[in-house]
Amino acid sequence: MPELRYDILSGTYTIIASERAKRPNDFRAAQELENAVPELDPKCPFCPGNERMTPPEIFALRQDGPNNGPNWTIRVVPNKFPALTSVKDVGSDFSSSLGAAEHPLSVDDSSMYWEAQAVGAHEVVIESTRHNGTLGTYSTDEMVTVLNTLKQRYLVLYDSKHIKYVQIFRNWGPLGGASLTHPHFQIIGLPFVPPEVFAEVSRYNEYNGKTGRCIMCDYIERETEKDLRIAAKSREFIALCPFASRYSFETLIVPRNHSVNFSDMNSEELRALARDMTEVFHGYEELFSSLSYNLVIHSLPPGQRSRKQANYHWHIHVYPRLNVEAGLEKGAGVWINPTPPELAALQFDEKGRV
Repeated sequence: MPELRYDILSGTYTIIASERAKRPNDFRAAQELENAVPELDPKCPFCPGNERMTPPEIFALRQDGPNNGPNWTIRVVPNKFPALTSVKDVGSDFSSSLGAAEHPLSVDDSSMYWEAQAVGAHEVVIESTRHNGTLGTYSTDEMVTVLNTLKQRYLVLYDSKHIKYVQIFRNWGPLGGASLTHPHFQIIGLPFVPPEVFAEVSRYNEYNGKTGRCIMCDYIERETEKDLRIAAKSREFIALCPFASRYSFETLIVPRNHSVNFSDMNSEELRALARDMTEVFHGYEELFSSLSYNLVIHSLPPGQRSRKQANYHWHIHVYPRLNVEAGLEKGAGVWINPTPPELAALQFDEKGRV
C-alpha cells in the first residue's frame, strides 16, 4: 500500500509507491553500459593540453610551469557561458541598482514585473586531469584537494558584498544537465538568498523556536537509533536515504557534530568527508552502470553573516535522476518515489558500503 510521507526538513510530501518498488536493476537507463570514457580526450576543453580552450584560470594547483598551462592538479576557471554576469564586467552602474537585490515588499505594478541585473559569479572547478574520473574512483587525497578548493572558492566569493549566497553543485550525466563529460563542480554566487534555502532556514527556526534544538541534529540522532535508512556512516559524517526521499536512491550527507557552514570544517573533518563521499559514490557506481545525478551543498554564509542562524546545520543533497518529474511533481509539488528509502539503504548495505 502506498505511503504518504512528510519531510520535516523541507516541508514537502512524498508518496512512497511501495507496490512498484524499484531496485537498481529495474532502472534500465541507468544500467545501460556506455562506450568506455578515455582518460584523455583531445577535443575536451577541460583536459590537460587544452587550457587555451577555457577562459583564463582564476585558481590552479600545478607542479610547475606557467599559468594557463599544463602540469596542473586542479583548475578553476570562469564559466564560458555564465548564468550571471561578473560584477567587474558590469561597471560602476551596478552599485546604483544594488537595492534591487532584495525583492520589493509592496504589491504594485513594479513588484509584479520586478527585475534586476543578474550579477554575481559563475565558476567551474575542473577537479581532475582524468577525463574519466569519478567521485567513486578518487583517492582520499584527491578528494581532499577537490573539497579544499571548493572551500577556498566558497570563502573568496563571499568576500564580495554583492554576493548573498554561494551555491556549490555538481551535475553529472545527461539527465543531470551535464553538458561536458569531464568531471567538474560548479560554483554560482547569487545576489540573493534562494527560496529553497529560505524555506530550509524557516524550518530550522520553527523547530528551534519550539524545542530549543537543531532539527538536523535531532533527525540524524533518530535515524542512527532506527538504523533503517543509513547508506554509510563514520565517526564524523552520516549518509542517509531520507525518510521522505523525493528521488529513488536519494542520499543526504550530514556532519554528525553540529556545524552551521561548510567552511567551518577543519582539516581532519574535511579528510573524513573526502573519505565518506568517495565511499558513498563508489556505492552508487557499484549499483548503477550509468547514473545521472545532481549534488548540491546547502550551507549558510560563513562568519558574521551566519551568527544569527546558529541553529542551521549544513548538509549535502544527492539527487539521482532516476524517476521522471511529471504532472503531480510539477503541478502540486508532491513527489512519487517508487523506491522506499529503506530498500535503497539496504542496497547500499549489500554492496558493503557500511
